[in-house]
Amino acid sequence: MTRTHRITGLFFTGIFCYSMLLIHLSSEDIKHKVPVESAEEIDLSVPCQKKYILLSSQRSGSTWTCDLLQHQDGISCGGRPSKGKLSVPKSELLIKYSFEIDHASTTWPTYKKDLDSAFAEACEDNPAVSIGFKLMYDQIPPQFLEEGNLETYMRENGVSFLHLVREAKILRQASHYNEQNTNPNHINKTVNATVAKTVRDDPKLPWNNETIDSMLKIENISVEWQQKIHFMPLVPDYYLSYESLLNEEDRLNQIGQITAFLTNRNVDTSALQTNGNLLQLHAPLCSDRVENYEKFRMHDKVRGSRTAAACDLIHFHFGDKRQELL
Repeated sequence: MTRTHRITGLFFTGIFCYSMLLIHLSSEDIKHKVPVESAEEIDLSVPCQKKYILLSSQRSGSTWTCDLLQHQDGISCGGRPSKGKLSVPKSELLIKYSFEIDHASTTWPTYKKDLDSAFAEACEDNPAVSIGFKLMYDQIPPQFLEEGNLETYMRENGVSFLHLVREAKILRQASHYNEQNTNPNHINKTVNATVAKTVRDDPKLPWNNETIDSMLKIENISVEWQQKIHFMPLVPDYYLSYESLLNEEDRLNQIGQITAFLTNRNVDTSALQTNGNLLQLHAPLCSDRVENYEKFRMHDKVRGSRTAAACDLIHFHFGDKRQELL
């Protein structure tokens, strides 16, 4: 199936908008592998039976998603409580591998010890039936993928992947731009709705051909990671599009499926929580965050991209009502 889709207007109808995103997901992503255990094997009174890694990249909504998971019965995300006013567990337990650690000189025993310590912290400080934490792409030394160390660890320790992908990569780039062009004390997350409303007026992202090429490169990175983890034998994985969490009705459906996946049990949807402690601080629409968005959306390189499909989906849900995201 071709990746190029010609369009006659800026925004699709709702049906075509959904269809385009599904075409991208079905043609390029192999989505889920599920655990083989039966629900009867899970004793909900015993914590830390199941483990997962929330795999993602920076500025992809992982902190907000981790907070949503934290509010579901039987699931925890992170370890010790974070310092400050947010009162949420520290979720990125191997963050040192993004900044402080030389990947090339890291040995597998050292990395394995850090993984074990992260799960131990999650179990001790934030116990639940299913425990996990965030792990960014750049926190996994590539040699442990190439040599199969991580795959073996996941399989032998019964760890699942929950792969969170922000499909609208231009919004990830806009978040990075905002961080570089706003007050250094600017907050990324808050529990205060008034604060959230006042800081949503971020500068729009300027763009050129280099911006678009970078966007497409980032799209390919997410696809490559999904292929890597999906074809790890007997390692369960669940592909989660961040955009599928933005609309509350879709969010409820996704949270139900994720909870069933992570806890391996039937889920009572009436008990699910669709909101956590954290509020999003940015405007939802791509047109609110990208300069000259109509020209960007109609650019030849953008038309058939995953980003375009995701931006159209967001516009379908929020464009007319101009709703603010929770």
